[in-house]
Amino acid sequence: MKFKTKLIAGFGTILLLIALTALLVFGLLADLKTSMHVIVNDSYAGVKLASSLRSELNNMSREAVAYLLERDPALLDEHVQEMERSKVLIGENWNQLNSLGSSPADSALIARISSAYTGYVNTLPPLMELKTKGRQEEAITFYYDVVEKRRAELFEALKDFNAVYDAQIDQAQLESNRTYAVTVGLLAALLGLLLLGGAAIAYGVLRSTTGSLRRVTAAMSGISFRDVVHIPRIPVGTYDEIGRIAEAFNQMAGALEEHTEHLRTYQTMLEQQHARKSRTADMLAHLQGVHDIERMAELFVNEMTPLLGAGYSAFYWSDPEEAGPRRLARVACFAGEDGLEPGRKLVAWGEGLVGQCAKTNRQLLLDDVPEDFIRIRSGLGEALPRHLLFVPVTYEGRVVGVLETASFQPFPVSGLLLLEEINVLFGVALNSAWAYMQNQRLLSESQAITEELQAQSEELQLQQEELSALNEQLEEQYRNTEIKNRELELARSDLEDKNRQVIIHSQYKTEFLANVSHELRTPLNSLLLLTNLLIENKESNLYEKQLAFLRTIHDSGQDLLRLINEILDLSKIEAGKMDILYEPVPLLRVKETLFRQFEPLTKQKGLELYVELEAGPLPETLMTDEAKLQQILKNLLSNAVKFTERGQVALTIRRAASQEVVEAGLALPSGMWVAFDVSDTGIGVPHAMQKMIFEAFRQADGTTSRKYGGTGLGLSISRSLAARLGGAVSLASEPGRGSTFTLLLPLAGARQAGGALMEAGYPPAAMSTPPGSATAGPPTELLAAQAAGVGEPGGRDGQTQVLAGRVVLLVDDDMRNIFALTSVLESFRIRVLFAENGEEALRLLNEQADIDLILMDIMMPKLDGYETIRAIRHADAAYRLLPIIALTAKAMKHDRDLCLAAGANDYISKPIQLEQLLSLLQVWLHR
Repeated sequence: MKFKTKLIAGFGTILLLIALTALLVFGLLADLKTSMHVIVNDSYAGVKLASSLRSELNNMSREAVAYLLERDPALLDEHVQEMERSKVLIGENWNQLNSLGSSPADSALIARISSAYTGYVNTLPPLMELKTKGRQEEAITFYYDVVEKRRAELFEALKDFNAVYDAQIDQAQLESNRTYAVTVGLLAALLGLLLLGGAAIAYGVLRSTTGSLRRVTAAMSGISFRDVVHIPRIPVGTYDEIGRIAEAFNQMAGALEEHTEHLRTYQTMLEQQHARKSRTADMLAHLQGVHDIERMAELFVNEMTPLLGAGYSAFYWSDPEEAGPRRLARVACFAGEDGLEPGRKLVAWGEGLVGQCAKTNRQLLLDDVPEDFIRIRSGLGEALPRHLLFVPVTYEGRVVGVLETASFQPFPVSGLLLLEEINVLFGVALNSAWAYMQNQRLLSESQAITEELQAQSEELQLQQEELSALNEQLEEQYRNTEIKNRELELARSDLEDKNRQVIIHSQYKTEFLANVSHELRTPLNSLLLLTNLLIENKESNLYEKQLAFLRTIHDSGQDLLRLINEILDLSKIEAGKMDILYEPVPLLRVKETLFRQFEPLTKQKGLELYVELEAGPLPETLMTDEAKLQQILKNLLSNAVKFTERGQVALTIRRAASQEVVEAGLALPSGMWVAFDVSDTGIGVPHAMQKMIFEAFRQADGTTSRKYGGTGLGLSISRSLAARLGGAVSLASEPGRGSTFTLLLPLAGARQAGGALMEAGYPPAAMSTPPGSATAGPPTELLAAQAAGVGEPGGRDGQTQVLAGRVVLLVDDDMRNIFALTSVLESFRIRVLFAENGEEALRLLNEQADIDLILMDIMMPKLDGYETIRAIRHADAAYRLLPIIALTAKAMKHDRDLCLAAGANDYISKPIQLEQLLSLLQVWLHR
């Protein structure tokens, strides 16, 4: 019997006994599992569901009692919701309980519980209905008589249900314990039987196999490992597993003998490799210390040629730094120098077999060399080599040389292997030698450079000494500079202090001019109004001589007003606070306006006035500030009329020539320029005085001011305004023959048109009242006033008709102004009420309900004009539309803005022009 069959029979019997035991144990465990399933899944689940039902029923009962006893109606819904929630949970548990009822007894109990639960739940709606109707006593009685009774029946049924399931759990536990005891006893008996049977089977198997194993071990022990070439074999006596082991041992012995033979061959190869390594080391020892390429190549070919069994060798080297196409130069040769052609010492890259070997970086081996290729000579004779070998020598993948070798016999494999190992090392040695030669060359160059640097260093030393001396001088200069910087810092601080003082003085100057303007305009207001009223001579009770006196007084007041305006204009220009409004200005309107204004003056002096607008390429409009343009031209025309005794005064508007603009010192843009020529036949200006007359408060000489009057501000203001408009004023004059003042302005203005309206803030110095300074009312209302006859000859009757019977409240703290304005207004049959301060004005306004307009002075004691206007606007809704015209002797720009911001409808500066005042009254009373 086979050893395998014995093992299968023995262990199969043991496995069969184990399988039977396992089947029996599994059956007993299945019974235990059934018993536990009855306990856990059926009985325990029923008890748990009954307990959950009891808990939810208790909760429902508590909520029912709480509902019955609740006094707050708002909380009744909460109790109802809790009962409904318990009812839902009871329904879920009830469905699970129904699924457990398998026996008829269980079904009967479940039907009993269901009936009791239905009866209990049906008693709750009547209970809640009694509670809802307010029948508290009946509800309590119903609860204890009916609801509580149904509840007790339900809990009794649940108790019986629990008792049944508790008995089932006890019975299942008893059966489970009995099954467990049987399982343990049976398992112990089977284990004992398994141990006895296994021991008997193992003994029989071992006894039958040990005999064969002893024979095998005896044969194996007789092997001698010192001689593994001939190993004894084991005779095969059986055909079982032991017999197969003997066959395997015999095969292993044969393989071991073969492996021993391979080891001997490998050892021979190692010895040959060791020999090559030794020769390589010898070669490196010979090459070590050699730093010349030709010497190293000669040593290489002298050593390698015998090792390869060759009769001729040559080595070609490629210089990495050689300029032009790469070439190979023959630097060493073995046994063939005289037999080579002199022209073959240099080989181009890719030329011939040597060049091709270098180009492709591949070894070339040729057999059967032709007879006329090359001959190897010796002292005894010569012969033709039959084999050629070309081997590239590389360094880091780059070909640095080629070895050419010729042999009579085929090259030995050992020689080729040796050449392959030495080749790489020889490439490294060649590169090292070349690097050494390069370093030597660089060292020589470096030494030369060092000597040159040494000479330069000596020169630098001298320069350094000179720089040191210069550095000391620079340090001295630096110290001096530091001292000067500190002095400059002190001076800068002093200048900043002075600049702050200048700014403060400028503020004082502005405030002073504003106060002076107020103090001068206030008396001028009453002076000009009263003299104007007397000059009209409505009652015809004044002689012509008295009227002449009055005109002189009025003209003197106008001259004083003009002087005040010129000083204020000059101050504005110097401070850079005069704003410019660019708008299209028709040149024809400028011509007509100036002619209309100056014609009476020239006729009075017996002069001819010419105002001409040249025809041609000149456009119809000029983009500039019309008020500033009118002011400049009025100043120039006024001077021309003033200084001309006989002859003529002319204004010519023409296109300016480019040369004329350049001579005036202006940059010539691509656009057109317009020239305004004001010519006269007056006294003229000497050439030496022509620059001086444009300075403030200066005239040609002292006699001029005494003879003609004036302050000398007009030309200075005109030149400054022209510069603000982007132009200039020039003069051409001859004494005794007259003068020509030319105003040059760009056609498109100094900047693009369309800018916002920026007013100067006070009436400019001129011979007319500037437009826009008297009223801020809409242009349509001013046109309506003009249409009604304001300022027209013969329009006074119409004004009187419009203003007659109107009531005007005049608020001013100066009795002179009150007297003057009252006299003027009453001449137009206006009823005037006056107040000397703001408080009195508010009182009169409350007492007099028929006031049509208020003339409000600004600077007053107690309550000034701004506060009074605000008080009026906030006092009553009816006063919000009451016209208020502000009167002030201050002529600054911000004064007008403050008046309008306070609530005034319009603004007029003192001294008041009568026609201006009447126009405003008619505009605001006409509404």
